[in-house]
Amino acid sequence: MSPRSSDRPKKPLARSARLWVPVTLGVLLLAIIGVGIAGWQIAERGFAAKDELEQAIPLAKKAQEQVLAGDQAGATATVDELAVHAAEARRLTDDQLWRAFEWVPVAGPNLAAVRVASTSVDELVDGVVRPATTLSLDALKPAGGAIDLVALADLSEVVDGVADTIDEVSTELASVDRDQLIGPVADGIGQLDEAVGQVEPMIGPASTALEVLPKALGADGPRNYLLLFQNNAEARGTGGNPAALLLVNVTDGKITIAQQASSSDFQNGRATPIVELDPETEALYGDKIGRYMMDVTLTPDFAETSELIRAFWAESFGSQVDGVVSFDPVALGYLLGATGPVTLPTGEKLTADNTASTVLNDVYFRYEEPEAQDAFFAAAAASVFKVITSGSGETDALVEALARSVDEGRLMYAPSDAAEAEVIAGSRITGALPADNDEQSVVGVYVNDVTQGKMDYYLQLDATAATDSCTVDSGTAPTFTTTATLTSTVRPEDVDGLAEYIATGKYFPKGDISSDVVLYGPVGSTFQSATLDGAPAAVTPLTHLGRPAVKINVRNLPGSAHSVTAVFSGTADGAYGPLEVWHTPLVRPANVTIDAPGCVAAG
Repeated sequence: MSPRSSDRPKKPLARSARLWVPVTLGVLLLAIIGVGIAGWQIAERGFAAKDELEQAIPLAKKAQEQVLAGDQAGATATVDELAVHAAEARRLTDDQLWRAFEWVPVAGPNLAAVRVASTSVDELVDGVVRPATTLSLDALKPAGGAIDLVALADLSEVVDGVADTIDEVSTELASVDRDQLIGPVADGIGQLDEAVGQVEPMIGPASTALEVLPKALGADGPRNYLLLFQNNAEARGTGGNPAALLLVNVTDGKITIAQQASSSDFQNGRATPIVELDPETEALYGDKIGRYMMDVTLTPDFAETSELIRAFWAESFGSQVDGVVSFDPVALGYLLGATGPVTLPTGEKLTADNTASTVLNDVYFRYEEPEAQDAFFAAAAASVFKVITSGSGETDALVEALARSVDEGRLMYAPSDAAEAEVIAGSRITGALPADNDEQSVVGVYVNDVTQGKMDYYLQLDATAATDSCTVDSGTAPTFTTTATLTSTVRPEDVDGLAEYIATGKYFPKGDISSDVVLYGPVGSTFQSATLDGAPAAVTPLTHLGRPAVKINVRNLPGSAHSVTAVFSGTADGAYGPLEVWHTPLVRPANVTIDAPGCVAAG
């Protein structure tokens, strides 16, 4: 595998019609290819059915291209033509005469399989492909500060119908006796079965999500969501100091700001944690994670953060919190790339290019007093909120921006409702490290600032991970090696000009950056050794989230770079998915390199 940036956009798994449409049309295409393979020696009708399906092949491709190009009218017309061929293939293979020959030894099971395949293709065209040409995520997009719950219900009905068709076709294919099929027919049924199987696990969750969304959007009563804006210029495990907060109310789809707050509105420096802490979390991060609101994001487990911030909010304000959302200014820039610039009360504009630098750096040069900074953040948040909830921007671009934010760990969500939590369980948006290594073997690199300033705006994080899990001999434990390199991009000659709030010089010389780097191994692995700049590092391995973890402090002087490495041993003959690195999303994109000989790349 070659170096790749962990912060560049990735194709999300299931986010829009750009997924459902190509995949569902792909099901049809594979079905056509599978059931239309030359070599079926089964009378005139069989060949006629094959011809009908073969004529449909270019139409399937054309419809897919039209949908992706946004030509809904053209796609609808093409699908109408496509449906004629699919229906004719079904007519030719699904009558009493055809079924009468299905009892014939050898030929019979193959005739039955051809009938099921033709029927399945026809059902997929009417129940999946045709609805896919009308699917739109515009129903999920706010307009005028509200989401249309009626339109959302209509979308849910369409997706439910698609899910029902997929289930029916899957059941029909399962009824085929594969043991007596000749090669071409078996291959066709297998390809069709495989293609349907690729859609099935995606449509189900989409249907479930659309089922619970109305309640989440206040259809059954008002819902309150607490938004944390993590400041990556002062790094914490999942991003940064969550000093700015919004309480958002959603009632019958109408979205409004109910309250704004900052870290100074909470009781910080308390004698005991606000809730009883997980002993493993406290051992690794100290009890300050529960004594200071600004430190609730030290842990890479957003569920822990959510519990803590709910407790702080309840103590200070008492209002109901139905879910906690985390966002950062870098992700905000992604959104503004989709919506267009936002004009602030000051007259200046936030754009996709300047949001991070303005919010995470420039503001501290402009305003010296924390109160003035908070006022700027509040005004900026209100302005951005208004634009986002107005419905500006193309839906696809907004979905892409949100998906990129999730992939990079910049957007996380922890609902209070158990049904909603079940819908998103196992996805990256939960902010939870995977509980096993089955789908991916994740190692973690997390950075927590101890400088007490905003110097991490200038910090560059690079990470490498290596494993021999795909080449090691059977019975031998694989090794996982993770290296994090921190580089200060501050030039020594620029230190004196840094704003006081950025470089306080309170605990370290002005311009220095002190970071606690926490490296996590895969689930169930064992810590072996650690080094700092190649020299052995004296560390105490701890267990957290079912993983070994070690914490090493790194102090970067202006312009310096330091590397920490941890080696972990896996389990002999254990199951390990593709190697991935999850890390603190800082301001600057991290460069991540994976070295896993013999393994298949993730995603």
